[in-house]
Amino acid sequence: MNLRLVVLIGIILTCFSYTNCTFKYSTESYHSLYSTVGNPNISPEYDCALRAFTIEMAAYIAPPAVKTNWTTLTQSAFQMNQCNNTLYSTYQSYNRHHKAFNKPLKTNQQTCYHKIFVHDIKGNDLFDGTFEQPKKTIQAALSLTRILRTGYGNENILCIIIRGGTYYLGTNATSTSSQIGAIALTSNDSNLIIENYENERVVLSGGTLLELKWSVHAKTLTGGTIMKAQIPSSINLDQFNELYIDNKRAIVAKYPNGDPSTQGLYSQDPGFSYNSQSWISPIHRPSVEIHIQEPYRNGTVFSNYQLGVGGGASVFNPPTSFWSTTSPPQGNNYVVPRGLVVKSDALPHIRNWSEPTTGLVHAFHSGYWGSWIFEIASVNTSQNTIMFGRGGFQEARGSDSGGAFYISNIFEELDSPNEWFVDRHTRTLYFMPNETMPDVFVASQIPCLISVSGSSMENSVRNVIIRGLIMTETSSTYIKDYMVPSGGDWSVHRGGTMYLTNTKNITITHNLFTQVGSNGIAVIDYNGETQITLNEFVWLGESGIVLVGSTNGIDGFSVVSQPANTLIESNLIHESGIYVKQSSPVLISVSRSVSVIRNLMFNIPRAAINVNDGFYGNHTISYNVIFNTVRETSDHGTINTWDRQPFLSDAVQSDVPSLWQHTSYIHHNVLYNNYNSFYPIDHDDGSCFYEDSYNFQVYGGKKNYLGHSKMDHHEIYVYPDTKSSQGTGVCIADQAPSRGSSGWNEVWIENTCILYNSSVPYNIWNCDTANLFVPYLASNRIYIPSGTQVAFTCNINGTSAQLSLDQWQSYGLDIGTTVQSAPNIETIIQWGREMLQNTIRNNL
Repeated sequence: MNLRLVVLIGIILTCFSYTNCTFKYSTESYHSLYSTVGNPNISPEYDCALRAFTIEMAAYIAPPAVKTNWTTLTQSAFQMNQCNNTLYSTYQSYNRHHKAFNKPLKTNQQTCYHKIFVHDIKGNDLFDGTFEQPKKTIQAALSLTRILRTGYGNENILCIIIRGGTYYLGTNATSTSSQIGAIALTSNDSNLIIENYENERVVLSGGTLLELKWSVHAKTLTGGTIMKAQIPSSINLDQFNELYIDNKRAIVAKYPNGDPSTQGLYSQDPGFSYNSQSWISPIHRPSVEIHIQEPYRNGTVFSNYQLGVGGGASVFNPPTSFWSTTSPPQGNNYVVPRGLVVKSDALPHIRNWSEPTTGLVHAFHSGYWGSWIFEIASVNTSQNTIMFGRGGFQEARGSDSGGAFYISNIFEELDSPNEWFVDRHTRTLYFMPNETMPDVFVASQIPCLISVSGSSMENSVRNVIIRGLIMTETSSTYIKDYMVPSGGDWSVHRGGTMYLTNTKNITITHNLFTQVGSNGIAVIDYNGETQITLNEFVWLGESGIVLVGSTNGIDGFSVVSQPANTLIESNLIHESGIYVKQSSPVLISVSRSVSVIRNLMFNIPRAAINVNDGFYGNHTISYNVIFNTVRETSDHGTINTWDRQPFLSDAVQSDVPSLWQHTSYIHHNVLYNNYNSFYPIDHDDGSCFYEDSYNFQVYGGKKNYLGHSKMDHHEIYVYPDTKSSQGTGVCIADQAPSRGSSGWNEVWIENTCILYNSSVPYNIWNCDTANLFVPYLASNRIYIPSGTQVAFTCNINGTSAQLSLDQWQSYGLDIGTTVQSAPNIETIIQWGREMLQNTIRNNL
């Protein structure tokens, strides 16, 4: 296996993006607002060394030309200013002894049969599209390619070459769908390349540039000034839900004050209120229930397919959900609260709200498994009650109560710099500047910039490359339609800044997705051989890349409408989930054979990679560097998997339907498990058929919960006992194994686990020497603090006992396993280097 480039790490300060551009893109430093990224339960020197090694591994596979920049920027994201600089420099210099990792990732470099040029300033749509006489709009260039096809044939590669400039695709947009782009490629547009010209900076904006005449509206009590301006009649106010000022998302007027882009639940000033008094109980609306008795997965907790239709599931589109049956396995029927009662004086301006129904409530789920956004239906100021309208479908599980919340889009809450509000009745934009008025105001007008949509699987769009573009300033979609794709916790909006369906061999490479309101790329239903490589995704309203397929109920065998053989490689994804917290840089749901390789992901509210179901499998997650995850949520992992709902597919044998999936592989990743991430790899409810190997996992061990058939080998687990929430804190947490339904065919061999304080390596539920039902354990290396005795906990004659290694092995367990005193941190890091870097060199 050839390793390839890994992407940029850190917050972008200067031009080193893969777009070959000369732009400068500056952002507000995220880390300065958040609490420390490190582990307070371990010595600062050890924690800093582990952070430094994570940075080193990212830099190790970085292109040499940007290695210095990457190191500097990742130091910032990892708050290395807290650490000993001498210690850090020792680790970062290690690479000088090794072969540079500089093999470029292969991308399509086809020769253009004919080029059509576009130039926003010098172009004219009546021109012929030559370099000297370019088209003005990309749409006109696309129309010309379709005319040329009649003479050149469909198999020749045509190219649309875009000259530098900003193209406001939201201006006079004819479509506002998140699945139909301003640039809409169809089955007639195969064998096409759309790219920037040489090193020129090409910006595709989903907004329109506002020409405004400002005047003073009012002075605030704190000395601020609220300005106002009339919005031109050409602006579609329904899509104007994001205001971008000088290339950055502004803040919709909100309480408490704070910027959702940079302030989250764990920041020093989170911008959320904790002053809910109670939540208005939901109304349970029964759904029509579908329960498939045959076929079923014998020997599992989640054996049968089930679905609720209508009733409570009516908030989704389509109106179906795994969670809308009366008693979903290992969960409750989906409901959300009808409203919120706040504590007295919790919302100091509530009695002055002139039009509360413009407002939105952003609230965390009570278990902090995600978040909701509700429209406000009504307000009773005498009772401090806010009743909800549309919303609450932005995660699939639901709850009868919520957590921390904030209110947005209320005019009377406009009291802080960079906040704005639109009065839709008078078409007036209100804005509070900091000290001076900014220069460029852009109103969002569309959520989707480019769509590639074939009419069917048989008539798919083929062989398209989209390269070297900056996509930005789109409308948000968090109050649009969501659907529940399977039995995971997720609901998802099946749209995005770029939308793909019914395609084959589409390459999206060297692009920057920044300041967008929705998902970055939505790969929906059938898409074969998609390559998403060398892009950056930053400041996203929702997820980075979502892959979501479809089935006919349980039948994913005869309905092959899923993403297949997708490569997601060498992308940088960070600062995602600004609005929707049940989101991730990469979501995989009802998809086949997805490879997520050599990506860098950090600063994320939930998991970095979420595998929502076990459909088909055959996924590969390898050589990724991931940290700063689960920053605002709970009960999740850096990489998270579920498998609660069985589907028929041909994963086991071609042309033969089966409810079992192909094994998926998670290997050679560096997973720094900080913030509220419980396990580096969280194999949650029912996860099965995984092989995890050669991962360097910091602050977490192995988890199995209600699943089976997983093998872990040659892993390094570093100090899992320093995070002990919910039964974590051990080398293995084998939770709720039960003969005949879970915990079978679990293998944990040839692993290394280093404990920091504890000498108890395993937490195996219901362990009993009279009736052993434990994973297969052998040839592991367990390290415990010096001066302590190892303790394998298990029941003997009905009483919990702590066994020595010899006693444990006398039951035929852990044969070949050794227990030794823990080494120093330098030795542990050297083991990581040898495991990861030697493998990389051997694969070059």
